[in-house]
Amino acid sequence: MKKSISYSLVAVLTLVAASVSFTSCEKVSPQGVLMGNTSVDDRVMQSLVNFSSLEVAWDKYLSDTIQEYSFLVGSDSHITIDPGRLEEMLEIGMEHGDLFYCHLGDLADTKVEYYNNTEKALRNASEKWMDKYLLPVLNEDGEAYVDTALFVDPRTQNIYRKDKYNIFPYTIPFYPVVGNHDITHNGWALYSRLFKTSFYEFTIRVICENDTAYDRFIFLDSANGTLGKYQIDEIENGFFQRDKKEIRNTFTFTHTNIFRPSLTEFASTYCREELYYILDKLADWNTTIAFWGHVHAWDERWFGGVHHITMPSMNFVDHPNGGNNLLVRVTVRKNGDAIVEPVGLYSKQRSKEELEAQGYFTTTQ
Repeated sequence: MKKSISYSLVAVLTLVAASVSFTSCEKVSPQGVLMGNTSVDDRVMQSLVNFSSLEVAWDKYLSDTIQEYSFLVGSDSHITIDPGRLEEMLEIGMEHGDLFYCHLGDLADTKVEYYNNTEKALRNASEKWMDKYLLPVLNEDGEAYVDTALFVDPRTQNIYRKDKYNIFPYTIPFYPVVGNHDITHNGWALYSRLFKTSFYEFTIRVICENDTAYDRFIFLDSANGTLGKYQIDEIENGFFQRDKKEIRNTFTFTHTNIFRPSLTEFASTYCREELYYILDKLADWNTTIAFWGHVHAWDERWFGGVHHITMPSMNFVDHPNGGNNLLVRVTVRKNGDAIVEPVGLYSKQRSKEELEAQGYFTTTQ
């Protein structure tokens, strides 16, 4: 059954008419103190170009041997010299067999060395992931296609090039959104070098007893505290509904939160009309779970038939000893039910000597 929320037509029209007003402050972070050198419109326009040119099978086909799958969600890593919590998240996922990983923004603080550390952690995890899941494709003579580096995922039967598993330059299926700290001080140049796009989606196709089901995953750019005019235009033009598939579940991921976890946390920074628009669009997409980050605090509630989860931060500063709910695992059952469970992170920050021995940068320019 389609979820529905009714809002004033005046509010929606006001949003469209006032969309130009979003650009007046779109280079200011939601906290109003950190400056970014790109607007959300800049990033979304670049993302659409990259998205359309990527050589990738966006339909992730799950064979009938996987009628159930799971994915991990984390947020606000704020990686500096030690990407250990990101490493731990990916290791937990591989040990459990999660199909992919999502991150809700503020992945790394804005220094070149911090992004280099993030990239190294993802490349290391990619090698482990390949060793665990991918097998070389064999030709008719039983020899591997070494020259083209083709591999098959036996779980899904999909065939990939080693260096082009998904949209990012890593084999491991890691899907982030951009946060306000990712765009400060020219941070978008660093972020986009690794992840190419801030606005994208993919669909998973599951075959269950001769029945086909589709689950959609939507990633939105809200790093400036607004969706912006261009992103809203693309949404209204049907960017997430262009294939006309019957969608069983929709999961959305973005950085800036809507709901206020407590009196001491930041409330939403979207203007009222845009807030109404977002809530209405989530209902229109028949959203199962909407994930938010930014405020480094847990919040869970249902509104308009949508399950909303605001994630705590994963970083060492906020949680030096870890915690039992710093990640969320979503398991999608054969019947389409989405089961949510907290997952803990407990790694401690390593010494500079340990990090340097593993090739990480511990000093910055």
